[in-house]
Amino acid sequence: MNILLIKFRNIGDVLLTAPLVSVLHAAGHRVSTLVKSGTEAMLEGHPQLDEVLVYPPRAKGESRFAHLRRELAFYRGLRARKFDLAINTTEGDRGAIAAFLSGAPRRRGPFTPGKDKPWRLRLLNETVRPREGRRHTVLRNLDLGQPEAADIPVSVDLHVDAADLDAVRRLLDAQGYDPTRPLVQVHPTSRWFFKCWTDTGMAATIDHLIEHGVQVALSCGPDARERAKLDAILALCRHSPFDLGGRLTLKQTAALSRLAALFFGVDTAPMHMAAAVGTPVVAIFGPSGVFDWGPWPNGWRGNDNPYPQVSGLQSAGAHRVIQQSWPCVPCGQDGCGGSKRSDCLERTEATDVIAILDQALAETTTA
Repeated sequence: MNILLIKFRNIGDVLLTAPLVSVLHAAGHRVSTLVKSGTEAMLEGHPQLDEVLVYPPRAKGESRFAHLRRELAFYRGLRARKFDLAINTTEGDRGAIAAFLSGAPRRRGPFTPGKDKPWRLRLLNETVRPREGRRHTVLRNLDLGQPEAADIPVSVDLHVDAADLDAVRRLLDAQGYDPTRPLVQVHPTSRWFFKCWTDTGMAATIDHLIEHGVQVALSCGPDARERAKLDAILALCRHSPFDLGGRLTLKQTAALSRLAALFFGVDTAPMHMAAAVGTPVVAIFGPSGVFDWGPWPNGWRGNDNPYPQVSGLQSAGAHRVIQQSWPCVPCGQDGCGGSKRSDCLERTEATDVIAILDQALAETTTA
């Protein structure tokens, strides 16, 4: 069967569809994916993926009419591929519309009666009702292709090539990197600042690691606001970590994770990337549900959620997640009362985080 997987979401969401690609390929199907521009790197090089298709974004200065013409040409090319099944992996309308316009005779996607718009049933002729309760995003994706997951190891695959590894090594070498000593990647930023920990907490943690003989490499996205936040953290540090903030591509960020003994950061796409390349993760969570978005432990078997608790400290495989066990956590909101600041994060103490990091490092470096 020729299958099209559609994921019109952000970087981390796209990466977490990788296990579904593997499962469908193992069942003997040809698999293509359709994603937004800027997210395709998360699936490029996947060993079981036949093709990554990128939805054409509207170019700067392009008229609506010109963009519509390109969209129509894109869908003509999509229909020419003669997909047997299109799977929209999100609840969004755009993915359901794309599934319909792909020309696939079978069109599958999540649908909750009484909640989702009834007209979407005209676009999808195979609906899957999302399971109730806490269920990790990886498992919810698998539910769309394999309703009853077999007892097989489930992994998130992210391909990193030698050129990306070499590029990151050169950047590290220029700042005095010693490959014989442990390296920790610290990624303190998210595009959503209400997911970020305090600058003082991050600076204290970076200083602690360096003072205990650990090399620290900082990373952040290319956005100017993220870079400014990283600069504010650096200004509070007594010691100088390696600064790669804003200088890496997505694949190079994953390459840095591959070189590191441990990843430490917040709830963001690079956290998922680090877990995908097999690097142990210590992550701080605030408003998001860890049961939905915790770092996936590669090799996890079966249908059970690797993070079964509502909140609090949790671990799965080599990964640890730090989150307050307050009644309001996780709230799923953009900060307390829409303030864009999360009290559960701001009241997380550096001493508690450092103790967990020290334990994770001890286990990683003695393994």
